[in-house]
Amino acid sequence: MADYPKTLELTDGIMVTLELLTDNDLDMLIKFFQRLPEKDRLYLRSDITDPENVRRRFGNPDYDSMYPVIGRVNGEIMGIATIFRASFGWMRNLGEVRICIAPEYQKRGLSTLLVKELFFQALKMNIYKLQAELMDTQKAAITAFKHLGFREEAILPKHVTDIKGVRRDLVLMALDVEDLWATQEDYVLSPDFRMH
Repeated sequence: MADYPKTLELTDGIMVTLELLTDNDLDMLIKFFQRLPEKDRLYLRSDITDPENVRRRFGNPDYDSMYPVIGRVNGEIMGIATIFRASFGWMRNLGEVRICIAPEYQKRGLSTLLVKELFFQALKMNIYKLQAELMDTQKAAITAFKHLGFREEAILPKHVTDIKGVRRDLVLMALDVEDLWATQEDYVLSPDFRMH
């Protein structure tokens, strides 16, 4: 936790503070999830409007198997990005990335900052590959992950069901951490990367 907090600048000049999620943040995280409109909750795996679901998933975090980073603006949570991984076994070097951003902070650079933060953590966790699972209708998210270096590895037809009961194709996207490192070195050395 010594790496946090970090204060960074979004593309429009707004300052955001990145922090590792702790139990002290759970009530605010629940409020963040409950504020999300249905269109942003359509693709989530669990009912994050239920406080008990949030507490089960994020309470008492084991940072070796779940690494959740939150982005705050003026003290309020505006986004969360998490790496989930198995702590043992043949999948221990694979990290699954999940991200959720408040509507008013989408397309402003917050998701990019959060995913890049997870990337640096993946290096420390000996994760060689990051994976994201999206429904085929999440066009903006798929494009955003592509811009971050992820590529489509598979499309599984009618593999998942959204919260309205509609069957959707599942898009598996992945990124080799070593491949990304080369692109991130250029980014960190550029004047666009501003840390305060």
